[in-house]
Formats: sequence, structure tokens, C-alpha cells
Amino acid sequence: MKILKNFLPLFLFFGIYLSSGIYYNDFYALSPVIIAFGAVAFAIIYFKGSINKNIDQFLKGAGKNQILTMCFIFFLSGSFSFITKEIGSVDYLVALILNHITPQILFIAFFVISCLISFALGTSVGTIVTLAPLLPGLSSGNTDALILLSGSLLGGAMFGDNLSIISDTTIAATQTMGVKMIDKFKANGLIAVTAAIITCVFIYFNQPEFTSSIIHKSDKTAVVLLPYIAIVVLALCRLHVLVVLTISCLLAIIIAFFQDLSFLSISKLAFDGMQSTFEISLLSLLIGGLSYLIEKNKGFENVLSLISKSKKPWVAVSSIISMIVFINMTVANNTIALLICGPIARQISERFNLNKIRITSLLDIFSCITQGFIPYGAQVLILLALINQQISFIDLVSKSYYLIILLIVSIIYIVFFMNKNEKRLEKTV
Repeated sequence: MKILKNFLPLFLFFGIYLSSGIYYNDFYALSPVIIAFGAVAFAIIYFKGSINKNIDQFLKGAGKNQILTMCFIFFLSGSFSFITKEIGSVDYLVALILNHITPQILFIAFFVISCLISFALGTSVGTIVTLAPLLPGLSSGNTDALILLSGSLLGGAMFGDNLSIISDTTIAATQTMGVKMIDKFKANGLIAVTAAIITCVFIYFNQPEFTSSIIHKSDKTAVVLLPYIAIVVLALCRLHVLVVLTISCLLAIIIAFFQDLSFLSISKLAFDGMQSTFEISLLSLLIGGLSYLIEKNKGFENVLSLISKSKKPWVAVSSIISMIVFINMTVANNTIALLICGPIARQISERFNLNKIRITSLLDIFSCITQGFIPYGAQVLILLALINQQISFIDLVSKSYYLIILLIVSIIYIVFFMNKNEKRLEKTV
């Protein structure tokens, strides 16, 4: 009962958003920002303590380094997308891909490219913003092709979000769990790469009949691809994602100047790109502050107390996974979910003597799977917006083969591999 009381503001947010989506048959009819504002106002009044104290706690949560970093990633990614599109990078890349990749391997190639870029960049949102504008051109008006390409992009973006060493989710998971990144990478990579290989095979045997009826031509040179190349190369140099995006944006701006675009035009493009991410950035701030309010009111301590009543390790593992899925569904941000869930999962792991490296990997994996499946997550919202809502959310997730296969592979790993090792500990707990 205490848990329900502590989580009531988040339940309110989730319930209203889900209900409005069902009622209007459109999850984007009512902005999640408006609902989040209402949930925050309710939480400030609802929780114990003065209103001024609760407001201070909310602002402290919203102003966390992790939250602000994500907002700036959104802004820079938006600017990068708008500027590179204007200088012809998107059109040139579409023409390059369609002129050198046959339709038979287009879908697999696009999935692999999505995986590589997201792994190098370490952000699913940045990957989607970079590649989503290519989808209408690559699909050449074929709806089935657009759906599969979109699903492949979503899956590939979450691949890097989960596995990349410079990903916010990896940083959040390893820091809160007290695990080295390279150890988590090895354990996580076994599951993620296996799922990716199976996905490539599955895509090959389930791709639609597709022939491009549009001849893609571009009057630009390969120079317009330099911003994309810079993203990959700089990310591989292990630079901070904000540095990577800033340098890449500056490179795109320089190219724009050489194409005789005016300073005012470029400035407007950069701002329009940032403006396109305002809703998601505001939502991140609101949910981050709301989550901190709940944490300060001992909402997550009650969850730990409930799970600790059991003495079976497999119950603890299941509880940790259920918790990350639940929290991710409520906060709609896998990095925030990991920051919330990580400290609790660490205590549970230590209490039951679980392998923290494996738990860290599973936390990150299931947070990314959940993030890809929720209709109000940043990744889904941005992807559908960038293709002008040409496909539905159901179409998108039904063709996100990687996420589905990753879920199956992860469950098999838990049941047949990890669970055997953890069950041996039951006698000692």
C-alpha cells in the first residue's frame, strides 16, 4: 500500500497518458508535457513537507547532470539533423546507398549501419535523428519497406544505446551498480551481438519484395558526408557525445557557408532543429524532477524492503527485471530508470550474492527493450515525427525484430544459463 502511495504521481502520469491515447486513438493527441506538468503539480502538493521544500527537491532532480546532458544532446542532435539535411547530406547519402546496395541486402545493411552508428555515437536519439530523414527516400514510396526500415532503425538505435561504452545508459548502469564498463560490455555483448546476428537472418527471410522506382540523384559531392563521418570517427575516439555533436555541427555549418548559405539562414536552421526537440527536453526535465521527489519520499526504499522478504536468488533477479521495466514504463526514459533502479538493484545483488556484472547487463538490456516498446518514449516519438507519422506505432514495433529477438535471447539466457548459477546460491542465502 505504501508503494502505491509513493508512486501515485507517476501512476497518474502514466494512467492519463495511456487513457488519452486509447480514447483519442492517438498517443500524440495530448502532449505528455502537459500531463507531466499536472503530475508534478500534484506531487508537490501531495507529498509531505512544505510546498517550497518540495519545489526545491523537484528543481534539484530536474537539474541533475544526467538530465541536463540529455537535453543538450537533444538540442545538438536536432540542429545537426536540420543543417545536414539543408546542405544535401541526406539526399546524397540516399543516392549513394541506393546506387551501391541492392534491394536484397538494403534492409540488413541499414540495420547494421544503424547498429554501428549508435554504438559509435552512444545515443539512440542521435542515431534516429541522423538516419530517420533517409527513410522516406530509401523506401521509395513502398509502405512495407518504410515499416521494416523504421523497425530496423529503432532496433539498431537501441543496440548501441544498450551496448556502447559511451552510452548514457551504460554509464548510468555501471556507475550505480559499481561495475567496470569493460566487464559489462563483455557480458552484454554476448547477448546483444547474438540477437543482432539472428536479426539479420530474420530480416533477410522476411523482407518485402522491393524495387526502387525512384532514381535518386544528387548534385552534391561526397564532402557533404563529412559531418556523418566526423560523428563516427570522433565517437570512436571516445570523446564526449556533446563534443562529438558540437564538432560535427560546426563542420556542417562550415560546409553550409561554402554553399553560400547566409549566417541568418544557418542560425534559423540550427534553432529550428533545437525547437523540434523542446517537447522531449521538457519532458525529461519534468520526469527527472518528479522521480527525485519520489526517491526523497522513500518510494524506492519500500520496493527494496518488499523484495528483501524473499530468500531465493531467482526471485531477486525476476524482481530486479520487473522493477526496471516498471520504472522505465513510468518515467519513459531508460537512463533515468537506470539511475533510479541501479542503487536498489545493487543492494539486492549484494544481499543475495548475485553476479553484479550480469545484473548490470540485464538492467541495461531490459531498460532498452522497454524504451523501444513504449509509444511515448523519445525514440519512438522522434522517429515517427521525422517520417511525418506515415506509419503507426503498432507497425513500427511489430517490425522491430531486433528488440523482439533480444527479449527472447535475454529470457533464454536467464532461464538456461544465468539461473543455473544463481540457483546454486540458494543454499547459502
